[in-house]
Amino acid sequence: MIIYGRFYLIIIILGNLLLSSNFTFKDIPVQENGRIKPLDTFARNQLLSIYSKRSLKPPAFPENLDSKKLSAIDWFIDIALYPDDADKYRVFNIRNPEVVGSLGLIWDTNHLYNRNEILQGLQYQLDYIAKIPTLADEDITPFDQQMFHIYSNVIHFQELCFSFSCLIDLIEIEDKGIADAIGIKPGERISYYDVMKKANALNPHIENLTNKNKNEWTVSEEALSRVIFELNDIAQDKFAHLVKIIPPEDILSKEKWLSPWELMDNRQIGIKQQQFLNILSNYLNARLNGEESLANNMLAEYKEALVPYQTIFKINLLENETWYNNANLFIKSTALYILAFFLLAISWMSQPLIIRKISFACLLIGLAFHVYGICLRIIIMQRPPISTLYESVIFVNLIGVICAVLLEYNRKDGMGILMGTICGVILHYIGFGYANDGDTLGILVAVLNSNFWLATHVTTITTGYGTSLFAGLLGHVYLFQVIRDPSNAKYLKTINGNMFGATIFALFFTLFGTILGGIWADQSWGRFWGWDPKENGALLIVMWQIMMIHMRISGYVKPTGFALGMIMNNIIVVLAWFGVNLLGVGLHSYGFASGIAKNLVIFIIFELVIGFGIYYWAICRKNNLIRAI
Repeated sequence: MIIYGRFYLIIIILGNLLLSSNFTFKDIPVQENGRIKPLDTFARNQLLSIYSKRSLKPPAFPENLDSKKLSAIDWFIDIALYPDDADKYRVFNIRNPEVVGSLGLIWDTNHLYNRNEILQGLQYQLDYIAKIPTLADEDITPFDQQMFHIYSNVIHFQELCFSFSCLIDLIEIEDKGIADAIGIKPGERISYYDVMKKANALNPHIENLTNKNKNEWTVSEEALSRVIFELNDIAQDKFAHLVKIIPPEDILSKEKWLSPWELMDNRQIGIKQQQFLNILSNYLNARLNGEESLANNMLAEYKEALVPYQTIFKINLLENETWYNNANLFIKSTALYILAFFLLAISWMSQPLIIRKISFACLLIGLAFHVYGICLRIIIMQRPPISTLYESVIFVNLIGVICAVLLEYNRKDGMGILMGTICGVILHYIGFGYANDGDTLGILVAVLNSNFWLATHVTTITTGYGTSLFAGLLGHVYLFQVIRDPSNAKYLKTINGNMFGATIFALFFTLFGTILGGIWADQSWGRFWGWDPKENGALLIVMWQIMMIHMRISGYVKPTGFALGMIMNNIIVVLAWFGVNLLGVGLHSYGFASGIAKNLVIFIIFELVIGFGIYYWAICRKNNLIRAI
């Protein structure tokens, strides 16, 4: 009981970590793909697309930065404040030697290139790249896709670099007449945005300039000419619309958010929008000048300006999401599962009970991080945590570990710890692969945007996946135990009972999850059942489990055959979960995935070889035992 008391205490402590923190630059809201998210998440998504990771490590940035790792938000603010120095970051990750060769780059072991290298290579490929979007899908080769992806990435990189150039004080006003006209002191620097605000005051001076011959210009007019030249030079950055950071003037409107440059195209700027631009400009320039106190004050003002918009988003949820991004809860959970596994192995070698208890405690703490991570996702997204393949993986993983914890609580022999660590580590690593596919907190497609059905059908069927895989894992354990000690009939009987119970539990959730899915389909699509690939996959799981349970009850299969059947059930579950996505058809388009066929084939072959291999080995061991008797 002490262990469980500590477990709940850990959950409470973890919950207290979510206390509101100071509002920082990374918490500033930005709209991307229809969702309002913190700038930290936005920067991570952009770096992931370009660099394939959510943080930078050398040689992606120079060693003189004196850092072993650079966060995405630090990278973003640096290239936004110093766009001309952005070539120091080698973030374009190209691993296809043909693409590297076509861009005239040097193939090396790092496969990393900077903006200037990519731009030089692309200038000879523009005509070819322009034709790619016009091609039919079946005519586009992987080489075409990669080239267009690199082109899109470098455009996005340029947009990120020059997102705030209109707000940074880049123009120095030395002439007293011009300075007086726009209300600053001679020698002060001013931004493109500030000049545009004072455009009416400069218009008479500009008219005089245009009506005179260049040879007749006064010193003041020559200075004005230089200012106009600088303005035109900065205006070349007006393509940078990627960072949608300015909310609409009308709080209740459903208008899209705008980038700073979009507000520079002579459109009417609202009072609230002007307030955001002013604060953001002051913050960026304070950062440039090293005025940390002023920068912090500007952030406080920015947060205050956001308060009226809390009807469409919550500031504390933005801060929670930023905390979640940096907490790496699932990585911590994985580390604890691995530690639990090694401690369990040590306990089996030396037999001390205390080490096994410590191992179980590590499993429980890892589970606490796991639960807390999923709870945070629910809080942030305001919906159940199962709407993407990534979320389904971490949720199925959670179900598997919970089943293992309950098994260990019941048996107290280390088997539950073993199964929990295996399930936790393997599925976490699979989840990490899908976490790199994009924004894992993305907005839902319309057909999925129902908290009721997400909380019922999707949660139920996914729980069925988790318990089914757990039953299959018990099938492996049973056969290995037969091979190890076929004479221990009492121990084998308890494992067989656990496996049968897990299968009944799995059947309950998969069956009712499938029925609930049919009801949802009837409400959304007007039919209860349509032989959709995903529906067929769920039905196959139910039918296989019903068949195995009937065969076990009727005696057509013995415990070893039932164990083999549950191992084969793993293949059916994975095909229903991932495999049907490869077909590219059906109404469940939210689940489509690519690049998993190879891993799927490897898993199926592994389960077939291992499953039948240990099954026949176990049969031989039992037969040998009978002959010996």
